[in-house]
Amino acid sequence: MLEKEESARALGLLDQALAIDLDYPLALSLAGWCHAQGSVYNWYDTVEESQARALELAEKAAELSSDDPLILAVLGAVHTFVGNFGTARVLLERAVALDPNAAWAWHRRGWLKNFADRPDRALEHFERALRLSPLDPINFNNYVGMASANEVAENYDAAAALYRRGLEERPHAIWIYRSLAPVLYAAGRIEEADKAYATFIEAYHDLTTNKIRQAMVFSDAVLDRMVASLRKLGMAD
Repeated sequence: MLEKEESARALGLLDQALAIDLDYPLALSLAGWCHAQGSVYNWYDTVEESQARALELAEKAAELSSDDPLILAVLGAVHTFVGNFGTARVLLERAVALDPNAAWAWHRRGWLKNFADRPDRALEHFERALRLSPLDPINFNNYVGMASANEVAENYDAAAALYRRGLEERPHAIWIYRSLAPVLYAAGRIEEADKAYATFIEAYHDLTTNKIRQAMVFSDAVLDRMVASLRKLGMAD
């Protein structure tokens, strides 16, 4: 569900499930995740509304289930996307305590470390998720997470290679170019950066740096570097 059209289809099916059972915790948590994705990937202009709806659904799911590692991992993702890092950490720690082999929970812990400027720990978590579930369809996002860790650490060539690896596995995840373009620029690979930015902006033609700041939950230092490169590539504030 990490592409806009897939997420929309999934949300429609989840809404049908919730029409049958309003207290279905997995459906509630996954629906919250769909709304959270819409905000963090700049799929919707109404970021605050998407975040609020995601949180509402997540909180209801949490009231109904607190011992399912999958649900806890999804809830951790939702709280991460809306910037509730403390709550996300507690949920994800509980998920791996209940199931040390919960690959998705380790994956989400990796993202949480990225947003806390802990790239070394993030890489450990993403690599563990890959080992636990080597054929997982979400593994492209483990490579994106590893790329992001290298971006946080300002290892831009390594970041670019890993973002491209993610795109090789999921070429329709156009939101990845939002990160690929600025790391290529920061690496001094201007021609490649221009091409990546052109691919991205064709799908996100109304996006601005302010909208990116509103949607993404990296530290100010990381966002400042990313936005500086996007401005130089032509993105308006």
